[in-house]
Parts: sequence; C-alpha cells; structure tokens
Amino acid sequence: MTKLPYRQGEALGRIEKQADGKYSGWLVGAEDGTEPLVLKNNFPIKLLRKDIPRRDVNSKVGLPGDLGFEFSAEGIEIGDRLELHACNGERSWLVHVKIAEQRVPAGAILQQVMKARQVSKSPDSVAIACWESSHNPIGRAHVLYNVIAKHRPAFLFSFNFSEFGTKLWPPLENENFDRIVIPWDDRHRYFSLFQMVGLHFPTIWLSKPRLPTFELAARISGKTTKLILDHDDNDHHFSKQTKADRYYGPNSVPLASYLQRAITAHTAASATLAVECDAEIVRHARPAYQSVTPPAAHPEAIKIGFIGTVRPHKGLIEAARAIRVSSWNLQIPLEFHVYGDFSPASLKDELIELGVVVQDNVKNADLFDLLSTFDVVLTGFPTQGVNDESITKYQISSKIGDALAVGRPALVPYSQSVEDLENVNGVFIFHGSTFSAAIKNAMALQTEIGLPHQFSFDGAYEAFHTAEAKATTLPMSFSLLAADKSEQAVAPQDTLVLLWKQNDAGIYGRRVDQIARSYKSLFPSFRVIVLEFCHRTTYDSILKQAFEFSGDAKIVGPAIDRKIARSYRDGFDVDYHTILHSSVGSLNEDFMSYLVEQGISPTHSMLILFPVIRFLEEVYDIISQFRCIIDIVDNQFPWANETTKRYVGSQYFSLISMAETLVFNSQFNVDFFKDYGMITDQDIESGRVSVISNWYSGAEEQMPQERMGGETGFNVIYSGNMNDRIDWALLESLTLISDDITLHLVGAARRQIPALSRLTARKNVVYWGPMQESQVLNLLRSCDLAILPHLSDEISSYMNPLKVHMYRAMGVPVISTEVLGLAADDGLSVFPDHAGFLDAVKQAFEQHHLSDKVSRIDLPEDGKNPSARAYMKIIIQSFAGRKDDKKVLNPQTPRVVAELLPPLD
Repeated sequence: MTKLPYRQGEALGRIEKQADGKYSGWLVGAEDGTEPLVLKNNFPIKLLRKDIPRRDVNSKVGLPGDLGFEFSAEGIEIGDRLELHACNGERSWLVHVKIAEQRVPAGAILQQVMKARQVSKSPDSVAIACWESSHNPIGRAHVLYNVIAKHRPAFLFSFNFSEFGTKLWPPLENENFDRIVIPWDDRHRYFSLFQMVGLHFPTIWLSKPRLPTFELAARISGKTTKLILDHDDNDHHFSKQTKADRYYGPNSVPLASYLQRAITAHTAASATLAVECDAEIVRHARPAYQSVTPPAAHPEAIKIGFIGTVRPHKGLIEAARAIRVSSWNLQIPLEFHVYGDFSPASLKDELIELGVVVQDNVKNADLFDLLSTFDVVLTGFPTQGVNDESITKYQISSKIGDALAVGRPALVPYSQSVEDLENVNGVFIFHGSTFSAAIKNAMALQTEIGLPHQFSFDGAYEAFHTAEAKATTLPMSFSLLAADKSEQAVAPQDTLVLLWKQNDAGIYGRRVDQIARSYKSLFPSFRVIVLEFCHRTTYDSILKQAFEFSGDAKIVGPAIDRKIARSYRDGFDVDYHTILHSSVGSLNEDFMSYLVEQGISPTHSMLILFPVIRFLEEVYDIISQFRCIIDIVDNQFPWANETTKRYVGSQYFSLISMAETLVFNSQFNVDFFKDYGMITDQDIESGRVSVISNWYSGAEEQMPQERMGGETGFNVIYSGNMNDRIDWALLESLTLISDDITLHLVGAARRQIPALSRLTARKNVVYWGPMQESQVLNLLRSCDLAILPHLSDEISSYMNPLKVHMYRAMGVPVISTEVLGLAADDGLSVFPDHAGFLDAVKQAFEQHHLSDKVSRIDLPEDGKNPSARAYMKIIIQSFAGRKDDKKVLNPQTPRVVAELLPPLD
C-alpha cells in the first residue's frame, strides 16, 4: 500500500487519546487550510469535527487558530495502525502514527454485521441474544458474553425499544464488547442484512425467556444451531406487569412459554431457578479484581454501599431506615451510599431525605474502583410488597459477585434463591430482624474474602459447557418466527456496482458505461449496477436548468427520475440507479437502505469507484467492507479552485490508500499522481497500478439505418462537452473551407454561449444541443468525418478521449488536434497545428466530392479490444476471492512503538 514520506516541518500534529468512541487530535500546517486525514490500516476514517479550539496546542506550538479535530474510533482494534496525514490541496504527507491501545466496537450497521459474520465463522463461536439493551436486561447478557469471550469467540445481539431509551444501558455504554443493538422498529432491515450475508451462529445463548429474545435467536440461527436458554428472573411475572399489548407483555407469555418448552438446555443464575428449569447454575460471574482500594484503618464511619438498578422491590428505602436504626443499636456511625439507575426517579428524593449519599449511573469500567471504597456491600433489603415474593423467590443479586470480586462482605437479604450461599465466605444472609447482627458479623470477619469458583468466569463457563452438551438443534417452532418472504431483501446475487462521480451515467456512453456493458456482456448472469449519489439541491438545480437548450439538464433530469425510480435499464441489461439524499448526514442511512433493498452484500459484490464523488466520506464505513477498484477516470485537480482542491486531494489520497487495485486512464495521470506523492514506484512495480485506456462497445447494438434523407454536401461532427478545452477559432476556420461542409455540434455549451452563438450564426453549422448516445450513433451514420478540436491545456492533458473510439466504432474517420493520450492510428489522424488540421479536413472534403459517398473505415472487432480485455481481467481477479471474507490489509500488528515520529516536548 502507499506509504508517503514524512517531511519534517511541513506540519505538526498528533493523534491523542480515545474516549467515548472517538479519538481527538490536532494539526497545524505551514499554511492556512491544511486538512487532517486519518487512516486506519490504510482505510480512511470519517472525520467527526475539525477546527476545534485547542489553546494548549496554540501555547505549545506558538501559532493561532482552532487546531483540534475528532474522528470516529468505532471498529478500531488493539494494534491497528492509525496515521494522521495533512493535505493542503497540493500534497498529502504523513504527520503522525499511533498504534491503537484500546478496542472500540464497530458502530455502523454494516461494520457490525460483517464483524459478527467473521466471528460466526468460527465453529466454536457463541451468540448472546438479549431482548432489550437500553435498561438492565442487558446486564445479565453482558455477564454471559464475558463468560464466553474469555474462552471462545462471542458476539452479543439485542433489541432496543425506544420506550426504555435509545442508547445502550448507561453502565455499559463505554464497554468494549462486540455487539449489535437493533432498534425494534428497524429490525426487518437488520434481519434482511443478516440473510444477505448468511449470518448464523453454531451456538446461541438466549438471555431471558422473553418473546423478542426468541425472535432474535431465530434470525441468527441455522439448521444445526444449538440453543441454550438462560434464566435470571421470573420473566413471566415481569411480562405480566407490562402493558397488555407489548411484544414482551402478558399476551406474549403463552407463546414464549411454548417456545421455551422446545429448548433442551438451560442455565440459571440461582438455585431456585435451576431447580424449576432443570438448569445448570451460571452465577453473575465477575473477574477477580486486583487493584483494590483498602478501607481506611480507622474510618469515621462504616460505608455501606449499593451500586445497581434502584427499584422499589430492592428495598433500599427500608434499608436506609434500617441502617439508621442499626447505627444507633451498634453505636457505630454508618453511612449509606446508593449509586445507579433510579426508577421511579422519586426514589432518589426519598433516599436523600433519609440522609443517603446518592449518585446516578456508574460506568461498568468504574464499578470495582467504587465498590472497593465501601466497607460493606448491600445487595438489597427485605420488603413487604405483595408481589415481591414472585421476584425474590428466583432473583439473585449480581451485587453478590461484585462484592466478593473486590474482597468486600456482601449483606444479602434472605430468600429461597440465596439459601445455598449460606456457607460462602463473605456472604452474610440476613432477615429484617437480624440486619444489625449481619453488619456486626461482616465487620468482624477476619478471613480474607476471595472470589469463589462458582462466581468466576471459569466456573460459569464450566456450567455453560455442561449445558451446551445437552443442547439440541433448532426446534421447528423457531422457523415460524421468520418473517414472511415478501418482507425479505432481494437474495444476494453476484453484483458489480460502479459508483459514478456525476449524474450523467447511461446517457453519453462514457467510461463507466463501457466497463459496465463489457462486463455484463461477458457475464450475463451477474447483476451490473451503475450507481450515483444526488443531493436534493443538485437535483433541484438540474430541474431549474431543464429549459436550457445548450445544457445537459434537459436529458439528465428525466434520466435521474428513472434512476431514482429504479426503472432505468439499458440495452445491455445494465441497471442505472440514483440515491437521492436530502442532507449530507442522511446519505449513510440512505446508502445502507439501498444496499439492503437491492440485496447488495459484501459477500457477493464488489465496487468500482470513480472519484471525485461528492459526500463519499459520509459512507467510508460502508465502502470499507467491500473489495474496491479505484478508477482514476480523469484528473479533477485542474477543475478545482483553491478551496475545493483540499477536498479533491483528500478524497484521492483516501481512496488511493485503501484501494486494492488502481486503474488510470493514461500514463500521464499516473505520472501526475506519482509526482503528487500519492502512488509510489513500488505500487507500479507490484502491479497494483494499471493503465487502461478507453474503448468503445455498443455500436453493434444499434439498429442499422439508412443515411438520413435530405443531407447534401460533406457532414462533419463533433460530440462532447463544449464548456471546456474547445478550440473555437479552429471550428470557425473549418466552416470557412466551404459552404458545402456542414458542421454538426453535439453537447453542452451553456458556459460558452457567446462562442457558440458566433458559430450558429453561420448557415453551415447545426447545433443539436446535448444528445443521448443512441442519438449520436444514428447521427454518425450520416457523417463523413469526426473531429476532435481540443486545446492542449491543463485539462485536456489528463483526458483520454473516448469519443474517438465511438467515432471509429461507427466507421467514421477522425481528425484530431494534438493532445496527450492520442496517437495517430487507423482511421485517426493527429495534427499539431491549425494548418495541418484544416488541410486534412479539406482533403477529406475533396475526396468525398469526387466519390459522392459517405466516408467509412473498417469497423474494429469490439470483442478483441485489448483495453476491454485488460479491464475485465482485473474485475475477474477481484471477484475471484469475493466469496471469502474480505481481505484485511496489513493484518499483522506493526512492530513499532505506540507513537511514531518525535514528540514535541
């Protein structure tokens, strides 16, 4: 892959710490407007914010400006190479390298699904299925995940019901575990994507017997999947307390019970649940915590702490009162701390009135540090609630394991579910009447408290392994949970997607059209799609220009409408689609929805990208999951101004860095990008870079027609964009040769109206305006000569005119000015000056006058075109490995220190 040299002094910058799923950093260039670019293992990462004030950096480097930036850390693994590059529109160069020391789970849907698929390919992998992720149900599922992840590949799936919140349960929001959280209302899109990529796990551990858990398991299972159902609460009781028609409410209980009966393997958090469900006991396991903060030797007060979900049945209001009474009874100052999620919120106010120290949710990463500051951990308190018996009979607090993990005594209210823990060192079971004695005994304990094996990950895994041996394959009843076939995405099919940079594919027969139709002709069973992005403002602008005779809009607009409607298919069976997006931020969502709608999966598809594509940076996370060919079809730098050059340069650099294969249309373009430092000799020598000039196919698909009636004299044609690089003086001179020479001009010229008007004032000039490819081909049948009157300027230097191949494919001889990328050949004459060009036109005219026949050259054999064959070979090679997991670039961990390039201080 491309490695750019670091040039000391052109820019300074750093990638700094990761927090909350994003990295921060700063960059200062030798000139204003230097843009930060961040690559992860050569793939571009989306920039979240830039121009952030960083006064500390201003002070350090002695330069003004808002120098900070942030980029997404989602999907970054430990050992990934993060590179900060600076781009000033002229060059891009390496500024800083950091090796990631923390992993952050994938956040984008396609990244998540492809990571889950990768995990599922391991024959011993396990999926955890959880019914809800925005409140505490995911807490138990996270325990199960940790139990598995210590021994085998694991991935956690859960739904999100908006009534519980739209974010991950706060204690877990910064935890680095692999997961997919599915918004309930969007679940069928996820299900379709699972189906597209063939996602199914060999074993699924279902957390809680709620109906959504069963549906989720059904969607990620295969015919041989084993199911294990975990119980840690009386979930049927909780379901019945829910609103009647909720998917997880009382009406769902009979179906959940029916599905549960078909599962042969069970685990449970408590002994009472284990007996009732014939389950193996899997405790709320915890890691042994090493860095414990010992309590003060002579505390002013004994700190009793509770951290977790605060609900009425936990009895914490009663506990607060009992602690006050115990403090008086024992003549010991007792201080009660309650931290966590309060529901209802009034519980917090009641506790404060009772003198309790309260705090909102504690992140899982901070849990053990806080617990180790307590002298005693309280897990709950007996209550007098009528319905509490239905809960406490089965529920066992996860706080028992928390306390033992940090070596603290656990005060546990008596219930049948904890009877078997009576003899566990550090566990003090109490009744309401024996609470003071339990506190006294806990404080008097002399032996060191350790984490019992049954509360460890290893102990829990042994129980899981025993349960797994009892598991049978997927019950038939689970297949009934699958959605109707009409709701499923299109089944994945081998698909080539060509992402075009403009909104005019399928109209003029450009390079993207030639590649698409050549591949479709070679592989008729493959689906070939040319795709475009179109922002709503661009679409509206096209509609406003549709009345202009000399503008593209009059034929581009109707084509876009057909592409948006997915009804545009050409004569080669190539589909043309447009994604119309209303905002920059919506493109990622719109693109993802399109891929699901069309069944375009990274497992069966590949992309060809033609930069520069507007807003492409919004979908970097999506395209990074596909194998990509980057086609530098022309060079956008000459069109760019000082402001847009940085954007152009950033995208070129990003795509060139990530591409497995680069295709250029001319050697001149290769040399240009090599001089810019974006490709190296190694890229060229390795075969990563190919030069494939244009070709034309499609003339043979045109219905044969006779020469149009009424034509007299000698007909000369130019077809193409006339807004740039046209030698208008040469065209005018051509019309002066003879009035019997008719010059046909085809193409957009809305920015050159004065020059065009001077020509159309002449009687032997016909301006057709923009025309579609098929119309031009039919016009060519009546033309004797085609011309290429291009100026040799900065723009034309990087072109490889395809229209020459179109003219010749129709048998029309061509006369051209001297521009790079063209050399004289059969049917093509090239002249360096006006005189030679005009003499050649005059000679062709005179020969026609003598013969009175349409001039023709022999038609080339389209199937033998070397450029087409070379390009098809590249696509075939890329597709060859497409059914396998996407190749990871630079998979080895770089043998470098965590930060490269010298520090500033």
